[in-house]
Amino acid sequence: MTKSICLIIAIVGMTAMTANTHAAQEWHALVRPSGSVRLTLGGSEVATVEPGLFESGWRGGSLDPSGQAAPLAGTVRGALRAPGGGTVACELHADASEGRLRLAYRLTPQTAMNLNSLHVSVNVPMRHVAGRAVAADGQAVPVPADFAGQVHLRSKPMSVRIGPQMDAATPWAAGRALEVAFQLQAPEAIELEFDEPVTVHAGEEWVPLRVELDVEPGSALDFSALLERERPAGSLGWLMARPDGQLAFERAPERPRRFCGVNLCFSAHYIRHDQADRLAERLMRLGYNTVRFHHYEGELVDRSAGTTTTFQPDRLDQLDYLFAALKERGIYVTTDLFVSRPVLAREIWPGAEGDARDFKMLVPVNESAFENWKAFAANLLTHVNPYTGTSYAADPALAWLSMINEGNMANYIGGVEGRTAEDWRSAWNGYLAERYGTREALREAWGDDPGGDPSQGTVPLHRNAYEDTPRSRDLVAFLAEMERRMFARMKQFVRDELGCRALLTNMNGWSNTVQSQAARADFDYVDDHFYVDHPQFIERSWRLPSRIGNVSPVSEGIPGGRGNAFVRLMDKPFTISEFNYAAPARYRGVGGILTGALAALQDWGVLWRFAYSHSRDNLFEPRPVGYFDLASDPLNQAAERAALCLFLRGDMRAAPHSVAIVMTSEELLSQSRRRIGLTPPWNGLAGVTRVGTFLADAAGQVPADIVLPLGWGRDPGAYGAGALDADPYAPETGPAVLEAMRARGWLEGNRTDLARNCLHSETGELLVDAPRDVMVLDTPRTAGCFAPEGQTVQAGPVTVTVQQTGATVWVSSVDDQPITESSRLIITHLTDLQNEGARFGEKERCTLLSWGGLPYLVRAGSATAQIRVRDAGRARVYALTTGGRRAAPVDAEVRDGLLVVPLDVRGPEGARMIYEVEMP
Repeated sequence: MTKSICLIIAIVGMTAMTANTHAAQEWHALVRPSGSVRLTLGGSEVATVEPGLFESGWRGGSLDPSGQAAPLAGTVRGALRAPGGGTVACELHADASEGRLRLAYRLTPQTAMNLNSLHVSVNVPMRHVAGRAVAADGQAVPVPADFAGQVHLRSKPMSVRIGPQMDAATPWAAGRALEVAFQLQAPEAIELEFDEPVTVHAGEEWVPLRVELDVEPGSALDFSALLERERPAGSLGWLMARPDGQLAFERAPERPRRFCGVNLCFSAHYIRHDQADRLAERLMRLGYNTVRFHHYEGELVDRSAGTTTTFQPDRLDQLDYLFAALKERGIYVTTDLFVSRPVLAREIWPGAEGDARDFKMLVPVNESAFENWKAFAANLLTHVNPYTGTSYAADPALAWLSMINEGNMANYIGGVEGRTAEDWRSAWNGYLAERYGTREALREAWGDDPGGDPSQGTVPLHRNAYEDTPRSRDLVAFLAEMERRMFARMKQFVRDELGCRALLTNMNGWSNTVQSQAARADFDYVDDHFYVDHPQFIERSWRLPSRIGNVSPVSEGIPGGRGNAFVRLMDKPFTISEFNYAAPARYRGVGGILTGALAALQDWGVLWRFAYSHSRDNLFEPRPVGYFDLASDPLNQAAERAALCLFLRGDMRAAPHSVAIVMTSEELLSQSRRRIGLTPPWNGLAGVTRVGTFLADAAGQVPADIVLPLGWGRDPGAYGAGALDADPYAPETGPAVLEAMRARGWLEGNRTDLARNCLHSETGELLVDAPRDVMVLDTPRTAGCFAPEGQTVQAGPVTVTVQQTGATVWVSSVDDQPITESSRLIITHLTDLQNEGARFGEKERCTLLSWGGLPYLVRAGSATAQIRVRDAGRARVYALTTGGRRAAPVDAEVRDGLLVVPLDVRGPEGARMIYEVEMP
């Protein structure tokens, strides 16, 4: 028996691009061996198509990335893997003509399966359809503009699932095929191509790279003198949070400070003393002034006595020495008091077996768990480091502390079970009883029966923190209140009982609602996380195969960090303790510039890249590229120098003006009108001016030039003339804010167009032209671009022509002078870097099947940099090793008074990414 569905979808959202951009570009459909399809316009992704399933309980299946090696008569065959072990055979026949892409799927379960859904999904990036319409079978379906809010892990698509209504209680019979046939209709012809797996090998396209991990002292890449460095760290006393949201030292409060560093994870903390000195020296010469100790507990704790709150002496000694080595070199440290410590269940419930996997969610509601958290924190912070002679609690080199890593309660409330769920239900009922008192009052507030009596503790725990209903609005307010109470207890313990003056925070990822700002108002500083091209695991977590979008982040308009900007409270320092443009993404080389520029423009306080290393094994000898580690990713390490120059050294100016969404705790906790995410749909303004939120609980002026009142309780007129009468979470508010900025004369000549995702900073130093996939950076000391092949871009004193392979190219002065006056420059030219033998499921390299191994291979490419320098005729140019040594001279020329430097990945000594220019 076969069930068939037919549909025609007109791609109208994508054709809303400007006419001149659209007319010059071609539509292309790439059919992958697995049976998924990628549709692009001028190389930019506009839609993907993929078969999928959900088993009983809405457990999602995965598409086998391998599929058939070559198509037969326009047909590919693959398979869907169900969580329960079942398989669905997938057959796709594809053809295209006259602007129509015809796709016919046949999905056949090999065994009887209980399914909530068997379907084919059409996924369209929100930037193409938000606020527009998608036509299906002749009917226009509007897509709300406010669906386009920022997601920090990956880009957010709109998905249309095509499939029948299904009931998981009724098995779908083995051999019963579902046929789904439809057309994607575009205004012009669509070129159809069948994809195939690819393996990266050295040759014409890829050039081997010799790598050096340590930085040559005094070389152009020795960034140890990039900024004034107090040695040892803590020499100017404790770090403090200024009322204007800046960080400063207590003995120099008039001078704002910034920090830039990396994470160390797992065994990377536990190395010999001589290795710790070598690592600390390297991190200093790379330019860092802070390190985050992360995932450090597993190897540190001693579980032999049946607890996880005491430490193994040898591991503690290694951690102590590493801390002291960093401190000696002016490098400050942060950590979390709970990350991934393997707490035993019997530490919470006597006699229980196994691990307390819900520990993050137990601490707010279970007193035994809270005491366990305190015991670990006390043992760590009161320990006297023999190499510094000071306890961690008393050492200003430990400058920041997060209470629980990524502990945002909305992340986990939907999945709590057993005794943890019972504790949460009790707390939930206590909150409802305090707020509403009776079942009748609660019924009136919710508009339906609550299912129990809060005064009797019988209301079921509501678990959905994402829908906009009275229940969910109460839930997110409840979670914010629970966070406030928990943090108040933690702060009292750490600050008052242990005497630790480190700055304290919490809630650093991922679920952020407006209500969460009521809790953050009590923190010393605000912290958050983001990733671009974070891996999505197809079959098992943290196991290959994995998938990424592998789309240029420039074409997406700074996807990393612009949503986080609204998590920031304007009167508190803001930090990002985890971020990355992860491997094996093709475009990760632009991540350093985009992150450093955004952080500088927003005037944030700290950036910590995740990570430098997850293991001691890759710290002192090269290892193959992995998802996150800079120690084994020379391209991302090179990209990091842009962030160091732009943000840490301050090459890019902070935006002189600001826009803030203003709210009160009363509005958030007692007067909630909507359940909404914290990031507004017009978050692209983070690439233009400073943005954030502010809690106006106390009297006084709002620290922002343009104020957007939340308006749930307080009269917007209370905020004075700077307030705009507009809903801060309406999509049309972004253009209104932009118009207000133009009316005040802040944006003369500015090219920002939010509808096109063209973002131009009000300083004029950063332009991200997403439709053209071009980024231009123009500051006195750092200038350059990202551009596709064939583009020429002028960035102040630097003009870049990208001849072969799209690339990120920039010039930075080494000696703190403007590029035009500097006696020493570095030029960086980044294409792509992979391992030898890396294997992908398709040409676009979105599905990683095998990492491969050494050597590193750099994508062949060439460009030319024309630079206006003070004495071009005397300039000498050298290709550098990754450690900063001069590998070979480079023949440059002078043309019309400009220094013209040829940049070519392929050099006699191997791959080149970095160059030095010296004016004797």
